[in-house]
Amino acid sequence: MRPFETQRAPLAFAPNEAAPARNRVRLLALALFAMLLLLAGRAVQLAFAGDPLAEPRRAASAPAPVARADLIDRNGVLLATTVRAYALTADPARVRDPQATAAALIRIFPELQARTLIERMRDTSRRSIYLRRSLTPEDREAVLSLGLSGIGFQPEDRRTYPHATLAAHAIGYTNVDLTPFGGVENGLDTMIREAGAAGRPVRLSLDVRVQFALEEELAAAARAAGAPAAAAIILDGRTGEVYAMATWPSFDPNRFNAFSQAQRNDLVAGAVRELGSIIKPFTVAMALETGASNAREVFDVSEPLIVEGTRIVDHEQILGPVTLREILARSSNIGVSRLALRIGAENQRAYLDRLGLIQPASLQVAFNEQPIAPERRGRREIAGLGFGYGLAASPAALAGAYTVFVNDGARVSPTILARDSDSEAPIATTPVFSPETARTVLSYLRSAVTNGTGRAAEAPGLGVAGKTGTAEIWDRTQGYDPSRNFSSFAGVFPAHQPRYVIVLALDGVGQGGAGGQVAAPAVSRTLRRVAPMLGLRVDRPAR
Repeated sequence: MRPFETQRAPLAFAPNEAAPARNRVRLLALALFAMLLLLAGRAVQLAFAGDPLAEPRRAASAPAPVARADLIDRNGVLLATTVRAYALTADPARVRDPQATAAALIRIFPELQARTLIERMRDTSRRSIYLRRSLTPEDREAVLSLGLSGIGFQPEDRRTYPHATLAAHAIGYTNVDLTPFGGVENGLDTMIREAGAAGRPVRLSLDVRVQFALEEELAAAARAAGAPAAAAIILDGRTGEVYAMATWPSFDPNRFNAFSQAQRNDLVAGAVRELGSIIKPFTVAMALETGASNAREVFDVSEPLIVEGTRIVDHEQILGPVTLREILARSSNIGVSRLALRIGAENQRAYLDRLGLIQPASLQVAFNEQPIAPERRGRREIAGLGFGYGLAASPAALAGAYTVFVNDGARVSPTILARDSDSEAPIATTPVFSPETARTVLSYLRSAVTNGTGRAAEAPGLGVAGKTGTAEIWDRTQGYDPSRNFSSFAGVFPAHQPRYVIVLALDGVGQGGAGGQVAAPAVSRTLRRVAPMLGLRVDRPAR
């Protein structure tokens, strides 16, 4: 046999050996293809049906019901929340040494009184007594570490306010039993409880950025003017949403018992003062609307006006003929008194009613103070109402009235609830003046800032339209006190396309502290800070 024949023999069987290998490759490819099909099908199933394993996770993360819902600002910043706390309790029959137990507890809670603790823990006629409320988990651990017999804990909810004094009067507070007092805690109590049961927050219209700036500037202005109290509010004149409302001085709702009731009182909606000259724009608007005057008429206001024995004068004598624009810009008491007498008592009261100035404001807080207006409707009262004397209203009510200069003569009531941006529900308005009248008076208010008593309120690049006010404070025993003024500014911005309303008032300012001197500059400083937060342009002050 030839050598090459021996070497070729195995080649005759090669095709038979390769076939099984090819089959194995085909089977592996088919298996991989089937696996890919299964994975693709599972992906489609998950895309359309969702992952069933995700259901328990969603259920576990569902918010649990609480006694009172969280309060958040318009941007979702937490303003108030309910947290788990503990009440420190004792069973007197099981307390071995009341004196030593009291001493140990006082080392953790120095505010407790030793004598009171000892007396209560010796009263074995009671099974359980409260020693202290609203303990934090850290407080509880500290007491547990003492190993005191007869001392226990009872779980309870506690309300806490993470920003302390910020917007305290607007928010309000609750006691240890979660009973609400003041602010929206009381005014929206039912809504807060229902939202808490549903596990959802209550969204307020407040903006903590605007609130912080307003509070800082209000405090600075009050201290500089020597005012014992002050109040301010900023709202969206189209929707009525309150972006900030501040009372100075403030208080900490987490420690409300450390402050007097007077310090906890809200001065924005819960107190009224005679408003003075910031009422004058409405008198001018009434005159235009009723035809009692017009933009072309000129007046001589150089001499005092005598009405039923009362002498009405201007703060500074105005010589020469003046128009309605100049009467408002230069804040003439004589001029608006004459207009008021032409308007008459019935028309005047009807307009003040539609402006919301002789009814309590409807802000959703604990208390809206009732305005005060003179019952008598003689010529003297009519003239006085024309320039703001005899009518006492709250800053909240006044801010609502000034929305007529934003909405072409229609008033929008202030609200502290955020409006749903997707809501198609119309905003409720009260027609007061015609669009032509509202725009005309708005232009006069702009003149009051550019050329009149409100110059210090200007914010270059923004444009402010408004009116200053200075009213002597009424004392029931002594009458008007010339040594104490309610000095204020009310206006809208930006003037070329009005949207927002601001009212700022300093209460109890000394003699000489007119609104144009103390309130208007505070408004300018405030608007320079908050305008960018509202998406508005303001120029930097020249150096």
